[in-house]
Amino acid sequence: MKRIALLNVGGDCPGLNSAIRAFVRKSALEDIEVLGVYDGFKGLLEDRVFVMTKEHVSGILERGGTILGSSKYDPTENIEDMNKLKENFKKYQITAFVIMSGHTGTGIALKLSDEGMPSIVIPATIDNDLPWTDFSIGFFTALETVTKTLDSLHSTASAGHRVIVVEVGGDEAGWLATLGGLTGGADYIIIPEIEFNPDNLINNIKKRYEEGKKFSIVVVQEKCNLSKYISTEGTPSEIVSKIIKENIQGVECRNVNLGYMQRGGTPVSFDRLIATMFSNKAIEYIKKGKVNIALALKGFEIYDVPFSQELLKNKEIDYKIYEMAKTFF
Repeated sequence: MKRIALLNVGGDCPGLNSAIRAFVRKSALEDIEVLGVYDGFKGLLEDRVFVMTKEHVSGILERGGTILGSSKYDPTENIEDMNKLKENFKKYQITAFVIMSGHTGTGIALKLSDEGMPSIVIPATIDNDLPWTDFSIGFFTALETVTKTLDSLHSTASAGHRVIVVEVGGDEAGWLATLGGLTGGADYIIIPEIEFNPDNLINNIKKRYEEGKKFSIVVVQEKCNLSKYISTEGTPSEIVSKIIKENIQGVECRNVNLGYMQRGGTPVSFDRLIATMFSNKAIEYIKKGKVNIALALKGFEIYDVPFSQELLKNKEIDYKIYEMAKTFF
């Protein structure tokens, strides 16, 4: 019987429990044993593992987070941990790891494959910045959070004639900011892939005021490097707010950082769907003995991508999508 160690590595995201549920249910039908690992590789090193059954995953489809916990701990960083990991890999008779993660877990998986410990990577990150897949688990729920937040902020921004700067996640890619700003009606969007022009921002806000629109919603991505535009330190949303206050007299400007709100909450239907699709496909590949691959969603099909350093690249926002968003500012 094949025995698979299932674990979350890196940041959590909505839809992980949906993937865990599908993986355990499908594996039971295929006579594959699933070893649940708490808190990523840290849990495996500490022997915090258990055999998962259908009872463990009952009622978790709609729950956010992950019942297994997660951590960014990298066992490849020192020789003692690597030796312990190899020992436990043999002790628990693990056939392969199934790692639900973004770049963090993928990088670890690549290194472990060189040490004779194979993996399958299921893409799971709110950032949607993985180059081999169209979308990853968690992105659509985080996107919905951004959209609904902007919907809510429109009323208070309009009532108080305010400019509200909203900082969203995305790591080094502008997917959440661009699509969230587009679907949430942002009046300006700032992302790492497009050079920021403060004059364009100020002129945009002033033009709206001249047209009788006495408020603006500005979305800025968390990893935008704006330090060259202002001497004081601060988060991107704080820096953008300061630029606006210094250049538009009398404007009331507030900034909001969505932070961990984007990681939480009940997964939307599409995240539940693709989580189930990824897990079912992972079991199919395990049955075939096909490992050291990352799973990719292309349209409505799941494909496998062999391990390589190319997986660690950053997927930037499609410029055409940003241009479409610019239609509205």
